Amino acid sequence: MTLRLLLVSVFLLLDVVQAACARGVYNSKICSGHGRCNTHNLCECDARHFGFDCSQSASFLAVCWLVTVERCPLGPAWVAPARATDDAHYLVECSNKGVCDYEEGTCRCDEGFVGSACQRRTCGLVAGLSRCEVVPASDAVKCSSGCNSAGQCLSLKELSATYAVGTEPLYDTAWDATMIYGCKCRKGYHGYDCSLKSCPRGDDPLTTGQKNEMQIVQCTATGGSFYLFYNGQGASIPFDATQSDLDRILRTIKTLPAVKVTFGGTATTVCSSATANAVTIEFTYEFGPQPPIKVMGSLNGINSLTGGSVFAASAETGQCMCFTNPMPGYRSSDGYGNPGERGDCGCANDKNLYGGEIARRVSKSSGK
Repeated sequence: MTLRLLLVSVFLLLDVVQAACARGVYNSKICSGHGRCNTHNLCECDARHFGFDCSQSASFLAVCWLVTVERCPLGPAWVAPARATDDAHYLVECSNKGVCDYEEGTCRCDEGFVGSACQRRTCGLVAGLSRCEVVPASDAVKCSSGCNSAGQCLSLKELSATYAVGTEPLYDTAWDATMIYGCKCRKGYHGYDCSLKSCPRGDDPLTTGQKNEMQIVQCTATGGSFYLFYNGQGASIPFDATQSDLDRILRTIKTLPAVKVTFGGTATTVCSSATANAVTIEFTYEFGPQPPIKVMGSLNGINSLTGGSVFAASAETGQCMCFTNPMPGYRSSDGYGNPGERGDCGCANDKNLYGGEIARRVSKSSGK
């Protein structure tokens, strides 16, 4: 009795070990019953069968005629046993997310995967609304709704290239860097398919005592130049740039909002030859925490508000609807609690005259 139980246990253990290998698409057996599972959990087929699951038979080859077996395209494996440290996404047929039709030499991809080698994910984030489509002839990818003509459809590798080193994590060498795509929206738009319009942002008029974010750049040099980057774009700064030079150069960085530049002490150039000049870059238009400009030191930023206590934001129009009740009501501000053109409902409207959609209407900022 003891011996029988032991043998049964051994057989069960073998079956569990083999279960890590692919089962046949036609009979659900390990390696289709035509091969063995090796230590890497890959099927090693017998002489008359082939395929990742040994389901393809070579028995149709006859003496008087020959059938040409078409190989399917290869792609990085989405899932596969590791062959070595950090080596689990080697090239395999149909990227291990499809079945090869050896008569046609084409992949039949699993649901959620597309491409000639099933090497692309369908990027659906909301059922029925978002998907990546592959152009069959070229494997080119286009994002859902063409990013609504308000953005670019880019791979993770392409997206990572739009950020400066030191400000965002790069993703240009990862195994799936060219396998997953998404929309990069233009300024003023957001959402997974860039279909939503961004409303103006401003200081919350119900809070007080905040300070603008300031970032500090220090430089000691006697020649050459350096770069300042912000949100993926940058500019070259010569070591002897004056305060007005630096202010002008920073304005050429399209991703950088309005800032105020101040040199420390008696310095007249951005870099000093002895003691480092502390250059303060103050954000005067965009409030709240900002992405870093190179090396920085920052104060707490003004609370950034995009809906809630004093207005409602419409993602369809990109406009704020200022609340008129309770009194005093609110209207467009200059970012500092005074009437202005930002369209952000950041100014108290003590006469409660201009509630409703403001759409940056300057004529309604007079306070009359």
